[in-house]
Amino acid sequence: MGNKSTIVLTPVLAGNQVSRMNKGLTKELVSLKKEVNSLPKGKLFVRYRNNHVQFIKRGNGKERGITSFPETVYQLARRQYLQLHIQLLEQILEEGWTSETEQIISAIYPQIESLLKKYEDAGLDIERITMTPNQRIWNSDRHSQKENRRDELIYPTRGGVYMRTQSERFIGNLLEMLNIPYRYETRVTINNRSYHPDFIIMLPDGRLVILEHVGRMDLREYDEDLIIRLQAYDSIGLMIGRNVFMTFNHDIREEARVKEVLFQMLTCNPPWNKILISVARRAGCSLSIA
Repeated sequence: MGNKSTIVLTPVLAGNQVSRMNKGLTKELVSLKKEVNSLPKGKLFVRYRNNHVQFIKRGNGKERGITSFPETVYQLARRQYLQLHIQLLEQILEEGWTSETEQIISAIYPQIESLLKKYEDAGLDIERITMTPNQRIWNSDRHSQKENRRDELIYPTRGGVYMRTQSERFIGNLLEMLNIPYRYETRVTINNRSYHPDFIIMLPDGRLVILEHVGRMDLREYDEDLIIRLQAYDSIGLMIGRNVFMTFNHDIREEARVKEVLFQMLTCNPPWNKILISVARRAGCSLSIA
């Protein structure tokens, strides 16, 4: 393989990594609470009268119509959306990252989905509720896509993005359902060579991360291509669990498993499993446990 590169893989529950994980979650929690405190207080309700949507603000024992104040409507909608994320982080911090984490995520995400469905049915622009201004701009920009083997793009997501495999479509649909902006197989240049990560995702704080779905490690050609990409990412300081995340075929069998990976990605808490270690070793990487 030539010179070995180093990818730092961090086991979430090993020693001082628990405190590092909690520090990352706490930082995200503080950021969300700060934004919530900057938004108008009150709760948004949707009411239908004579087939017309009305938006109501309730707070301090009072109720008033705000249909004519769309900015306030969106601010209150985002407030409720963020409060559910705050609830999720607080529960995980309280329980710790354990086998129960998947159940916590599975319990709260349906509440988020239900809330957004209610707002979507009322005609609101979901991106204005779920995305930061920078995410909305990035999501709307045109971008290049992998040109070769375009005849293999036969699996459309709900949002109309054609993908190569049903597994990738599963991830794309989930990202779209959670309103996480992404680009599929867009071109990136590293050391004068072009690569096409499966997904590039913009996080709320503006950072870009890569999500690779490892589907065919049984094929030599696929294996070698992934190894080259991992080494290229590592050459510019992108690390698994920090800037690069992976899902595997066994993850796709359960939506909750993929949601857990996405949650780790959004909070930058690296996963730790034997398959991930195996993939890194196949890339000729030495493993450093920080």
